[in-house]
This record gives sequence, structure tokens and C-alpha cells, in this order.
Amino acid sequence: MLCIAFTFASALFENGLLLHIVFGSIAGGLLTFRLFWGFIGPTHAKFVNFNFSLSDLFYYLTNLFKDRKIYAGHNPAASWATVLLIIFGFFCTISGVLLMGSEEDRGLFSFIPVSYHEIFFQIHVISKNIVGVVALIHIVGAFLEHFWHKTKIINTMIDGYKNLDIPDIKTTFFQKAFGTFAIIVSIFMGVFTLVFPNYSLMSKNTHEVFYHEDNPAFAKQCSECHNLYPPILLPKASWEVVLSDPTEHFRENLSEKVPDFESIKEYIFAHSAESATNEISRKILQSTNGQNIYRITRTGYWKETHAQIPRNAYKHPKIKTKSNCSACHENFGMSNYINDEDITLKYFSFSEALKIYLHLNK
Repeated sequence: MLCIAFTFASALFENGLLLHIVFGSIAGGLLTFRLFWGFIGPTHAKFVNFNFSLSDLFYYLTNLFKDRKIYAGHNPAASWATVLLIIFGFFCTISGVLLMGSEEDRGLFSFIPVSYHEIFFQIHVISKNIVGVVALIHIVGAFLEHFWHKTKIINTMIDGYKNLDIPDIKTTFFQKAFGTFAIIVSIFMGVFTLVFPNYSLMSKNTHEVFYHEDNPAFAKQCSECHNLYPPILLPKASWEVVLSDPTEHFRENLSEKVPDFESIKEYIFAHSAESATNEISRKILQSTNGQNIYRITRTGYWKETHAQIPRNAYKHPKIKTKSNCSACHENFGMSNYINDEDITLKYFSFSEALKIYLHLNK
């Protein structure tokens, strides 16, 4: 419960991704344990002994405030709530891991193209909302049982005992050992992620492409006239116009001027935003929304991320134009990744630099 609450809370902050993954990892481990526990646990923990009768559930819900018996195991509402929390908790956890791969290019599934992000995002949000609603209903039900019906159900959740005149259910040595192991492993997963993020689900991608090594012709010939723009910064359709229409490429007919033009063009198409596996490409695709925008600086994503930069800053003799990305991004054009760590604000005044820094880290 605490892990899910902290996972919900950390998702509200832009810089809360690490804590989101830490608590999500622990919750995922405990959910996995609870799934197995439903088959090998003590009597009332087993799914086979849950009450899934719809008629019993209807009777239970329509008699919430009337006196009723204390159930030895889960009551009908708790039976459904527990299973729903497990199922959609798994959907939320698994889609989160897949989302880390497609959106952030991190973890085991960093090979997934960014184009799949929307699918995993929708699954993650829907399952998260279902978990939140079911959890709230379950919590309200627990308080109602505890304070209205005086069943002391909250105490039962902690110590495992109910005020019933029936034989005690004893856990076996194997069950105790398995439960202890599961809790330790789940907590270890979270702590390990927090201490060693680069060796966990937070591990960065392993497919950074350095253009001077991967395609020397592209790196050399395109950088002779301007910054070397990574193909991931525009959709394929936009690149087709930029490379084929002289009016959209400084009125240059590239097929006549560039010796390896055809192979370079195919390389750019193959590595455009659609094929990338990082967040920047996803946001560019979203901001273009199917429109053929032929300038990176005209995309909604570029405008949003550069909104706090004063217009007169581009008049600086070391910058001169919005398209001079390498003025502030020191390693711009080196590879298919643009890292926040590479940004330098040395051409701005202190107040301007502070405003930009706060905008980037909001």
C-alpha cells in the first residue's frame, strides 16, 4: 500500500522518475509474491477460497450498514478488490517497464521503438487509474468494517487474527521462508535501484550511435556547411522534403553537390524520429502531429523546450541563429543522443542562465 502510494506521488514530479521506479520495483516484487501466495499460501490467502459470487457481492454491498457476520477469509468485496488490484497492478508494472524502454530508452526493453510509446502509456494510465479507484474503495471499505461494524479489520491486516471461534490457521515453515524471502528480495530490488540506478531498470541505453564511426560520409559531408543534425530530430516525411526540395535546403540541389547523396539520404531515412528509441524523438513526433514541418526549430517540442531563452540571445556573436544548436549543446551532432549534461549556458547572463536552468529542471 505504501509503495503504491509513493509511486503515485512520485509520478507527479518531473524529477521523480528514480523514486517512481524504486517504489514501483518493490510493489512489482510484492505483487509477484502475492500471486504465488494465492496458490501456496495458507487457507484464506488462496484464490480458490475467495468468494467471487456476484449474488453474494450484491448482497454484501446493499447491506453495508447492517449487522453481518465476520468472514473468516476475504468477504465478497475484498475478494474482488484483491484480485483486481493484483491483475491491474501487474498491468501497471509491466507497462511501466515497457514504457521505460520505449520512452526513456532505459532498462531491459530499451530496444523498443519510440513509436510504441503511446500504446504502453495508455495501458499504464488506465491500469493506474483502475488500481487507484479500487484501492480507494478498498480502503473506505476497511475503515467502514473497522469503525462502523467494530470488526477490528485493520488490526487483522497487521497481526492476522480475527475474533472468531474457529481453529487457528498455521503457516508452514516453507510458507514462512517463502514469505520472508519474497519481502527481502522485493525491498532489495528497490534499494538496489536507488543505489545503483545504472545497473537496474534505470540503466541507460546500449545503442548510442556515433555518426563519425557509423556513417563517416554523412558526418563529414553534412557538417561541412552546418551543424550535423541527428536524423532523430525530424520524421522521415520531413527529411524527404528537406533533402529533395532545394528551396527547403538553402536552395542547394544536394543530388548534384554531395557525392554520396543517395546513401546518406537512405541513412537519414532509416534513422529518423520514427525509428528512434528515445524521449526526444517521441515528443517531436507528437508535436509535429503528422504535419510536414521542415525545420527543427519550428516543431512544437523545440519551441517548448526553448521557450525561456530570450530572443536577443540568438543575436550573440557566438550563437547568431536558432539553428546553431552546437553553441549550447556542446556534443551536439556527435551521436543519436542529446544529453542535458552537455548543455552550456556560458553565452547568457546569470539571470538568463538561471531562468533557463529552472525551466529545464521544472
